[in-house]
Amino acid sequence: NVVASPIAGNGYVYAGSSYEHQAMLGIPLATAKGDITGTRAVSWHRRAQTPYVPSPLLYGDELYFIRHIQGFITCLDAKSGRTHYGSKRLPGLRRIYASPVGAAGRVYIMGRGGLTYVLKRGPQFEVLARNQLDDVFSASPVLVGGELYLRGHNSLYCIVENNH
Repeated sequence: NVVASPIAGNGYVYAGSSYEHQAMLGIPLATAKGDITGTRAVSWHRRAQTPYVPSPLLYGDELYFIRHIQGFITCLDAKSGRTHYGSKRLPGLRRIYASPVGAAGRVYIMGRGGLTYVLKRGPQFEVLARNQLDDVFSASPVLVGGELYLRGHNSLYCIVENNH
């Protein structure tokens, strides 16, 4: 039961699930052909604290993902699968359906209850901000230019830096 979308970048594909069986795989595209189950074609794998609904985020050399739909984030070295940090608790986030997104050196993680965490991109865990909106969110944030769009149950939000 795989819900999170596989993602590709840096010559790899990353796929994960945590419904009945927990798995997160890093597969190099250059050497993986056909059915690779149980072969050395899989560079690395994890069998715990893996994503379910939110898709992973590949941002530079880091792979970020949410544990199941819970308020815990993990950051890995995307090529080796080595853990930079995680599973780190994000207090106040209980159910997360939206996939994390990244821009301008930041990673955005939004919970259904309207709480968004802004993390500093990189191998060290650092919370830059916590923001709360009074709405319910299931859709992933969308980044367009310098704007962040959030689709809530009741409203569509556009967040942009005010340069005045």
